[in-house]
Amino acid sequence: MTIELWSVFVTGAMLWISIVIQQLHLDKTGGTAYALSNRADPPPDVPAQARMLRAVRNQSDVAAVWIALVVVQQVLSVSGSLTYWAAFAMIVSRLLYFPFYALGLTPFRSLSWALFLVATPVFAVGVILGLDTVGIVQ
Repeated sequence: MTIELWSVFVTGAMLWISIVIQQLHLDKTGGTAYALSNRADPPPDVPAQARMLRAVRNQSDVAAVWIALVVVQQVLSVSGSLTYWAAFAMIVSRLLYFPFYALGLTPFRSLSWALFLVATPVFAVGVILGLDTVGIVQ
């Protein structure tokens, strides 16, 4: 598996792990009655829970953007040092983001998010520059 596909795997896995951890924490803080309810009432006000919910939303948003880029990259069979290192940065970013955010570790959460913010256009540029090597751009 290429590192670009590994980055998709890690992104998806971290999204799932984030959802599970956030849900387990909600069940613990809200109690069994809340966990089994239809959740029409707001959950208990717990700062860590609110951070985890925001982190899950961010993981989901990031996954949508990143997976779309990697699908294009894979379909076009374009790979190079820019896509490689951007994918590596994405893996590091996603592995660190949720724990940093859930634990309230600032500015580390922002730094891990910034890694995604930089890796994404670098990856896109790597795909665009690689188009010339596969004969799509003349």
